[in-house]
Amino acid sequence: MSFLAYSKHFQGVADILLRDPIRYLPFAQMLDTVMSTKSELTQAQREMIALYSSRLNHCGYCVDSHSCVLGGLGTDATLVKALADGSVEPVDDNLQRLLAFAGKLTLEPGNVTATDIDTVRAAGWSDQTVEDVIGVVATFAFLNRLVDGFGIEGTEDHFRQVGGMVSQQGYAPLVQMIQQKADATRK
Repeated sequence: MSFLAYSKHFQGVADILLRDPIRYLPFAQMLDTVMSTKSELTQAQREMIALYSSRLNHCGYCVDSHSCVLGGLGTDATLVKALADGSVEPVDDNLQRLLAFAGKLTLEPGNVTATDIDTVRAAGWSDQTVEDVIGVVATFAFLNRLVDGFGIEGTEDHFRQVGGMVSQQGYAPLVQMIQQKADATRK
């Protein structure tokens, strides 16, 4: 189901981004960069942050999608379910500190302080990792609102397909599809 007349058959994020590729190409490139650039954070850890912040934003589509990505990456199903339910209990202490920061940035961005950053540093994470977390949370704040604003819900088959693709290839195939459509649109 979608709220907009022209998007009633949209299954997911790609449909939104491909509808107006010139508008959304920079966002897709940023998504790929934020989730794929070399980092202390693994692909799975970034996906966990995306899942957790999406849960806090009440974006069911992104929760289901990133749960499937994490499943495709071989992440423990109990851990994925806990994050999808908004719990960080099964996560190790150092990652819990990152998720606590991500949670505060998601829910109370105006209340983030230097103390929050110091707590992340005390867990052994670098300032670059703090920036990487900020990038994931900010990117998914936009993506959660885009999907929810359109009313996109997705299906189990869609989530499995997206989860498999992203876990194996990252976000680059999405960027390539949008780039090709944007190039064709400009001609």
